[in-house]
Amino acid sequence: MLKMAREKCVVLENKKVAPGHFVLTCASRAIAKNACPGQFVQILCEESTDPLLPRPFSFLTAAQNRFSILYQVVGKGTASLAQKKKGDLLWALGPLGNGFTLFDRTTSARASAANRTWSGSSVIMVGGGVGIPPLYHLVQTLKGRMKNRVQTDKIHVFLGARNKSLLLCEREFKKLGARLHLATDDGSKGKRGFVTELLEDFLHRQTEDSVMGPIFTCGPTPMLKAVSVISQKYEVSCEISVEVPMACGFGACIGCAIKVKSGAGHRFAIACKEGPVFQAKDILWE
Repeated sequence: MLKMAREKCVVLENKKVAPGHFVLTCASRAIAKNACPGQFVQILCEESTDPLLPRPFSFLTAAQNRFSILYQVVGKGTASLAQKKKGDLLWALGPLGNGFTLFDRTTSARASAANRTWSGSSVIMVGGGVGIPPLYHLVQTLKGRMKNRVQTDKIHVFLGARNKSLLLCEREFKKLGARLHLATDDGSKGKRGFVTELLEDFLHRQTEDSVMGPIFTCGPTPMLKAVSVISQKYEVSCEISVEVPMACGFGACIGCAIKVKSGAGHRFAIACKEGPVFQAKDILWE
C-alpha cells in the first residue's frame, strides 16, 4: 500500500478553462510522484473554519514534482479556491483511494492481470463534466507507459456536456492522439443528445472480430448508471469512478457509502477507501 502524504503545496497556476471551471496546478514533493489515475487528493481551500472541511478532487495530471486538478465552482470552498494566485499555499492530502486497475500500484496483482487481458484491445473512456480529469490522467499514462500495447488511435474518448463551451479537455485529448466522440445536450458540437447514446451506437456497430474494451468512466451518476447498463448489455468490462460526497477521504466519516453486491445480497462499500473506482458489475444502482 502506498503512503499518503500531507504537505503544504505552492500554487503554480490557477487558470480558467471554461465558464465556472478552473485548472489548478500545485508544486508537490510527495503527493504527485505517487498518484495513479483514478485516485484523488483532498485540498483545504482555506485555513479557517469556514469552510471547515477539505474538498476531494481527482488528479488531472501528476508528475514528479507537480499535480493539477480541474474543478468547477459550485460552493464556498471551490469559490475560495478560484481566488488563489500563483505563490499561494494550500494544504493537500493524498494520493487517496484506489484508482483504475490498470495503473493502480496499490493493487499490483490485479493490474498485472489486467495488462495481459487488455493487451491489443481498444480502450474506451466515457466522461462528463468534472468526471473527465481522471480519464485524461489515464490516457496520458496509457500513452506514456503502454506504447507497445495500446496505440493511441485505439483509445476512444466519449465526452458529453450541456454545450460546446463545457466540453472539457477536448484539445488536450486530441494532442494525445485519442479518437474523440462528442455529444452536447443542445447540439452545439458533436451529436445532439447524451454521450451514452454515442457509446451504445459505437458498440452496436462493432463486428464480432473487434476486440473491445475495457470501458473506463467517470461523471454524473445518471451517466454512470447508463454506461454500466450498456457495458453489461454488450459484455464489455467496465470500471466506474463514482462521484459521491467525500468529507474525510479515508473512510472515517462513512459519508460516501455506495451499495454493492455481496454474495447473494448486498453491502455498503466506502467509496473513498474501497474506491472511488469499482467494477460496474458490482454496483447496485438505486
